[in-house]
Amino acid sequence: QSLPHFWYRLTKVIMKPNFMMIVQMYQIEGFVALGRMMHPATNELAKSQEHAQWIIELLGVIQEKTKGNLEPSEARMLEETLSTLRLNYVEEFGNLSAPNSAGNLA
Repeated sequence: QSLPHFWYRLTKVIMKPNFMMIVQMYQIEGFVALGRMMHPATNELAKSQEHAQWIIELLGVIQEKTKGNLEPSEARMLEETLSTLRLNYVEEFGNLSAPNSAGNLA
């Protein structure tokens, strides 16, 4: 039995899915894309500016669409996650709204 399958089964039994788990999942994915965490499947740094930007934009959409419908702790976690990812993005790649070499927003 593989370790990822074991953890999937363990979390499915012990922890019921909730909003904070969704935010945490994207937070981890964002840190991997920023090169701040090892990719869990390859155990290597896998930096991707485009993917980091996409994760930040996705969490921004989630924040916008859930405004007023979250528990205070959920809203705080989402805001702190977005702030942390944005600060790390700027530190790693520069301004979030500056066009990159392909002409897209970075």
